[in-house]
Amino acid sequence: MVLPQKPYLPIGTLRAAVTYPAAADAFPDEAVREVLDAVGMAGFADRLTEEDHWSQRLSGGEQQRVAIARALLHKPDWLYLDEATSACDPETEERLYGLLRARLPGTTLVSIGHRPSLAAFHERRLTVRRNGDGIGELAAV
Repeated sequence: MVLPQKPYLPIGTLRAAVTYPAAADAFPDEAVREVLDAVGMAGFADRLTEEDHWSQRLSGGEQQRVAIARALLHKPDWLYLDEATSACDPETEERLYGLLRARLPGTTLVSIGHRPSLAAFHERRLTVRRNGDGIGELAAV
């Protein structure tokens, strides 16, 4: 599963936005409400059937928290986070990564980003650097 900096949120119900790409009814109400609560969006738990343009209604940080909630529901084997918490404050970012590590222990997390704070959430770090010829090389740090 890939979580980009600006996650896709389909027009429709909040439930559909959280459960995407699965069908809106793929998860029980309680599971969807619980993951919203876990990511700090408990205030939205009673709005699951509300239809809206959620990408326009929610802030960038809220959209990113919906994407994290989505990952918690889907439990992917691999989760690529491409600047997926860049709109969150450091405390929220730390809480979200803590949730991912605690609730998805079998998932490999791969973060792509520029924020030095991301290093604290991973055991290994790879860096792409240009050599003297301008060619990118991968270096383990």
